[in-house]
Amino acid sequence: MDFGVRLKKIRTNSGMSARDLANRVGVSASFIYQLERGEAAPSYSTLKRIASVLGTAVSVLTDDEFPDEWVVARKSGRRHIVAGHETRGVEVQLLAFLGSRNKRMQGCVVTLQAGYGYSKEDFPFGHDRDDFVYVLTGALDVESGGKWYHLEQGDAAYFSLHDMEGVRNQEETQAQLLWIVSPSGA
Repeated sequence: MDFGVRLKKIRTNSGMSARDLANRVGVSASFIYQLERGEAAPSYSTLKRIASVLGTAVSVLTDDEFPDEWVVARKSGRRHIVAGHETRGVEVQLLAFLGSRNKRMQGCVVTLQAGYGYSKEDFPFGHDRDDFVYVLTGALDVESGGKWYHLEQGDAAYFSLHDMEGVRNQEETQAQLLWIVSPSGA
């Protein structure tokens, strides 16, 4: 991916217009568009300002390849983020992707033992968000907007207008789900 394509992708993923980026960097919006189309090249000092405004590193804008750990989250590298809940039958593992970049979504693998669950107060994410849930194994119930939805293996649900308020496993076997969280409007 060339510099211009990468710049535009990072800028749009950050929710920033070309005009906003230009104003914050101290260049014209037309110059940003020229960079994104590959019609111009920035000086190193301008490149550093662009990276700083976008909250990333110069190398992210210029390197052809990302390190593996920026693209792949290995099973061995998962971090447990719901400390203390494992004893209550709930385990949440963060799929951590390393590197200095803005992320538009965050994935977790959630395991619910039979008969266990948790409520909105226990969720590791408290910001306004969209939630996507895919049931890997077992079955579970998800509460959103005052209604409970029953999901079985292979089912998926997307919650945007109402937050997830609770998750429970009323089955006799463990349930595991992939939970993707994305800030609203991302």
